[in-house]
Amino acid sequence: MKKIQTLLFGLLVTVLFAGCSTERLPSEDLEVLQFYQKEIAVLKNPQILPNTREKYEAAKSLVEKVDFTFTRETKTLNDIFFFGDAIVSSETDPERTIAFNFQYGNKYVRLIFYCYDRFIFKVEEVVK
Repeated sequence: MKKIQTLLFGLLVTVLFAGCSTERLPSEDLEVLQFYQKEIAVLKNPQILPNTREKYEAAKSLVEKVDFTFTRETKTLNDIFFFGDAIVSSETDPERTIAFNFQYGNKYVRLIFYCYDRFIFKVEEVVK
């Protein structure tokens, strides 16, 4: 009985630590702006083009640490990204997509936000 309890306890601890190590902060968490200032500074910099190594690496690093599927308002996108890097499907239609594509060589990070007005209802994250 003691061995089974020890085994179950070890399994529980392993599962807890495995779950904690892969957790990403939700994109709308206030700590994102505080913890990832360096990445955000690069992504917001209009002097750096979206198809450069700097922006690709900043975007990749941020996607590894931040879960953008929790994004619910376009204000969050303005807080993190340079608006000039956005690819907007329509300026006038309230139902639109806002995409960010950061490419370097044959690698890329693509974030697509499906919006209605200022609200985001679906997000796709692609890292290759």
